[in-house]
Amino acid sequence: MSYLLLILSMLAALLILVLFILVLGLWMKGVSSVALPGLGLIVATPLILLLLLFLETVFVILAAYLVRLIPFARLLFGEIDEIQG
Repeated sequence: MSYLLLILSMLAALLILVLFILVLGLWMKGVSSVALPGLGLIVATPLILLLLLFLETVFVILAAYLVRLIPFARLLFGEIDEIQG
């Protein structure tokens, strides 16, 4: 249940941040035409960083699940001394 809450809170934070960045980008586009050449970079860079952060979090959760599930993974991370059959 705690994993589900963690995932839901991450998705909610991701949605809020993406909407905030898009609104900021649209606001900057309307302020003046000077912002138009760099608008793609201004909006795309935080979105790429958010995507990488989200993927990193998903991979950490997946790795933690696999360490619990697979004995060989526990051996690799040093939780047990040898593989028990």
